[in-house]
Amino acid sequence: MSLLVLHLRWNDVEPAQYEVLRRALPEDVDRPPHCLSRRHVRQPRSVMVYEVWEDARAAEDELARIRALVDAGPEQPQRVVFVLPDVFAAGFPRRPARPAAAPEAVGAPVVPAPRQPDSPVTVPTA
Repeated sequence: MSLLVLHLRWNDVEPAQYEVLRRALPEDVDRPPHCLSRRHVRQPRSVMVYEVWEDARAAEDELARIRALVDAGPEQPQRVVFVLPDVFAAGFPRRPARPAAAPEAVGAPVVPAPRQPDSPVTVPTA
């Protein structure tokens, strides 16, 4: 498995557009599950977003979602992608896994009682 480091840049971003991007690209615990890190950097007329992903397909899906949300053209955002060996994943904090439901909360499985045969069963004798 490899890590993807994405550098995304949106040019000529107005303050209202920045608010849409900021809400659509959450940082910290609200980011997507396969996104290990995400940071925004606001410049006077652009926005830089730096992301680290452990799943390329998830990164592509997220980028498509964001581009559709902000109605980006084919050249927005500018993108640079770096691929790193997964050994570098150790440097990114893992979010705690969601606790599994306790067995008593789930309940015991329901096992139906055996059915009676529709007709009597006869066993041939030898």
